[in-house]
Amino acid sequence: MPRSTKKALLSPSKITAWLDCEHYLTLKNNPERRRNRQQSRGTSDNAKTETTQEQGIGILEAPTDFADMLRKKGDLHERKCLENYKEKFGSSVFEVPEQNREEGESFETWVERVGNPMNGEYEIIFQMPFIYEGVRGIADFLEKTENNGKVVYEPVDSKLARAGAKQGHLLQLLFYTEAVEDLTGERPEKIHVELGSGERESFLVSDYWWYWQRLRKKLIQAVETDSSTDTKPEKCSHCGICEFYWEECRPEWRANDSLVFLSGLRKTHQEALNEVGIETLTGLAAIPESHLSEISKENFDEESEQAFQTAINIWAKKSGNNLDSIHSEWKANQNRLPEIEINQLIKLWRQARLQVITTQTKEIPTHFFSEQEMLEKMTEREKSKRGESLLHLPEMNEHDIYLDFEGHPFWQIEEGIIFLFGYIEKKDGEWEYVQLWSHDKTTEKEKATKLVEFLHDRYKTHPEMHIYHYNHTERALLSDLMNDGDPTSSIVSILGHNFEDSPPEKQQLDELVNAGAFVDLLAVVRNSLQAGTESYSLKEMELLAGFIRNRKDLPEINQQDEDVNEDGSIDKGAGAVFEFELYANADLYGIKKDEDRLKRIADYNKDDVEATRQLHEWLINKRKENKELPDRTSPIPEDQEEETKSEYIQRVEALKEKIINKIEEERSGI
Repeated sequence: MPRSTKKALLSPSKITAWLDCEHYLTLKNNPERRRNRQQSRGTSDNAKTETTQEQGIGILEAPTDFADMLRKKGDLHERKCLENYKEKFGSSVFEVPEQNREEGESFETWVERVGNPMNGEYEIIFQMPFIYEGVRGIADFLEKTENNGKVVYEPVDSKLARAGAKQGHLLQLLFYTEAVEDLTGERPEKIHVELGSGERESFLVSDYWWYWQRLRKKLIQAVETDSSTDTKPEKCSHCGICEFYWEECRPEWRANDSLVFLSGLRKTHQEALNEVGIETLTGLAAIPESHLSEISKENFDEESEQAFQTAINIWAKKSGNNLDSIHSEWKANQNRLPEIEINQLIKLWRQARLQVITTQTKEIPTHFFSEQEMLEKMTEREKSKRGESLLHLPEMNEHDIYLDFEGHPFWQIEEGIIFLFGYIEKKDGEWEYVQLWSHDKTTEKEKATKLVEFLHDRYKTHPEMHIYHYNHTERALLSDLMNDGDPTSSIVSILGHNFEDSPPEKQQLDELVNAGAFVDLLAVVRNSLQAGTESYSLKEMELLAGFIRNRKDLPEINQQDEDVNEDGSIDKGAGAVFEFELYANADLYGIKKDEDRLKRIADYNKDDVEATRQLHEWLINKRKENKELPDRTSPIPEDQEEETKSEYIQRVEALKEKIINKIEEERSGI
């Protein structure tokens, strides 16, 4: 059956996604390019989102997963903005949802029925639908103002982010500006974003109009020429929220052995590799060591090389390919190496080999850096973190603490909370788990204070003690969602955030930090080794240490958003956030406050701190087993740091003098 020639209307959200990923429109507008997602998941996530946006929100139902929780938090923020407008303007707030779409009514018919209420009668118009030039959308709010004596309605969007409107926010508002002008003949002077913090950011339309018009032309060309059918999936910032990531792009990357799964790979690295004909992870791994040995002394040891050859043989039997077939394009480029900084290229090559070994043999290999490599990494880091390597990792002792936090970035629209401070300490020869819960900002500070006082007292009594933590990758995810300066990315910064106005506690914390009491095992891992894993999260590294979590089944790594397992146990940090949301905000959703949710969170947190301790033990044992490394903790080379800085300054000064002399020579005509 031929495809309909009627072009689908685009939405501002689709345009924003297209900016990050041109392949998005290929999948969105060409159903034959997609798998049958409806059968596998019921209805599409996007359809669910559009229904929520277009038909308004009634009673706030409990979220079904982490992504749905974020959507509902956004809806709640919008509702609060609406209530603020009603309190200020009363009946002058016009709510389009009261005239909502009838069953089976098309968006176009609905827009015609709503008409144009921007006649100056209303101060605020809520959820005004628009169609203009092939784009449709629903403005959160239109706010009446005057410009040169004329009534103008300025678009206002409510966004959950607490600081800094993003590019996509502005583009949506610029579309509404264009649509308002089309209906009223008056272009709004400003656009506004109501942030989750309660602050408003305003922008002059004239500052961004040229960009929107240029983007318009590019978009029209992409749609009309159907050039999107030639696109291919590429890893981008939109992947984390894209409806097609798990069912479309990720399986395609897996099938093609894509480089996107290589840990530590950046987009510029991938582009450089592609330019010389290296397009698969196995292809990078299979570059002969002889091509790299002349530029690096740090390659594979004999045991690892044998494991890689075994893995390649398995790959060849399963795939029916050989190295000549995957290197045909590279050989066409005369075996030219990609334009990547040499040390980085070696690291990526080793990482690819380690991951190929894991994929083919199901064994996770590791490669420890040489002592010299670790020392070089230390000279690149700031003084307070220069000890975070295997060389300087302290031995375990009876007074150590293993610590982990659980936080919710959107506990309330305006602010987040660290709701659990968890740690283990040794008592009477046994490790004991301690959980400090906070259910509001007052108790959060109280628990943080109690924790710092405990750690400080312990340090004063046992100065040999250390506080070990593992800054999880999920913290980066949550801080990105908050978009407010990353206050939850570090154990130390979390505590410091609670003591900004409390000098005594801040002084105690600073004393612990300056003494080097806090040790980030994630930094130790990154500065000391490479492993055949796609990430360096605790969930992956604990496998090396042989740690088994307290649950019935260990889910597959990187499975699709399964934050809570079938047995009720939590798999990811996002799952802990979701469970706490349903507990802390149970009244908001009209559900029972289930204490078992807190127990599941505590079990998950306890696993984290115990895994951190076991990883520490594993790292210490690996250092002792490695004949190329010192078998005990090495002192941090403070003198070497000063010498390195001094040499660097001398080189810079010499270069500056050379440049000045060259300029003076040119001026004098010499």
